[in-house]
Amino acid sequence: MLKIGIIGLGDIARKAYLPIIGKSKIELHLHTRNESTLTEVSELYRFRNRHQSLEALIGSGIKGAFVHAPTTSHYSIVEQLLLNNIHVYVDKPITYDFVSTEKLVALAEKKKLILMAGFNRRYAPAYKRLKELQDPNMIIMQKNRKSLPGDVRTFIFDDFIHVVDTLLFLFPYAVDKLIVTGKKHEGLLHHVVLQLVSATGATAIGIMNRDSGTVEEKLEVFTSREKRVVYNVSDTIIHQERNETKQSTGDWDRLLYKRGFEQIVEDFLLSVESGTLPENSQTLLSHKVCEEVVQQLELI
Repeated sequence: MLKIGIIGLGDIARKAYLPIIGKSKIELHLHTRNESTLTEVSELYRFRNRHQSLEALIGSGIKGAFVHAPTTSHYSIVEQLLLNNIHVYVDKPITYDFVSTEKLVALAEKKKLILMAGFNRRYAPAYKRLKELQDPNMIIMQKNRKSLPGDVRTFIFDDFIHVVDTLLFLFPYAVDKLIVTGKKHEGLLHHVVLQLVSATGATAIGIMNRDSGTVEEKLEVFTSREKRVVYNVSDTIIHQERNETKQSTGDWDRLLYKRGFEQIVEDFLLSVESGTLPENSQTLLSHKVCEEVVQQLELI
């Protein structure tokens, strides 16, 4: 039976991953240094294999691992796993800077191992339908929050990276120009606007306002023949000339399925078992663009 580890048992692991992984036919091993959390989670899901040290987890013989620890610890954890020939799925971002992310990606490639970042939106059914559109001339994505300005680097790498990665996933052209604007006040970033411009004339625009008064996500893809809009990673509106069609994800569909978590977890597990690269494993460019965004914002 496939042995898989989970490192870090906080909110994201409990809400988005354990409900899915716990149903998989694998031998699951839990690791956190917090003894009470380790006991609570293992008893809740009836997992027998638990470890308080990373060394013990590695020694258990796991073949792959999900890393849900704080981003500041990603580099050391992921490096140790890769050096021990363990495939890795890590929450986005891989690290908070492009140089260290690039080093880990290079190590994974050298060892012929999987290093996959958790960009679940690439697997969300509503967003995958947008990728069906041929020759888009404009893409606009907004992901807004309320009363949540933040440090520039963590704002961009923790949150805005989802917008960046989704644009790159849907934008089928080479990016020839990158334009960044934003608002900073007392050292905190309030909003950011990114434009990716292609030599073809096509443009992808990413917007995040964390002082917007609302929490929302909206993605629009335009072609010369139609426009498609997805609201909150769920409902799709298709505009064709004077016709408007609504495609809704089924009311009974699971939230984790709608947002692509079930599919991305399954893709990683199947890839670990087969030794092949996952469908959407190439995410280094997203980290590189985020680094460029941070550097431009720091000049404002």
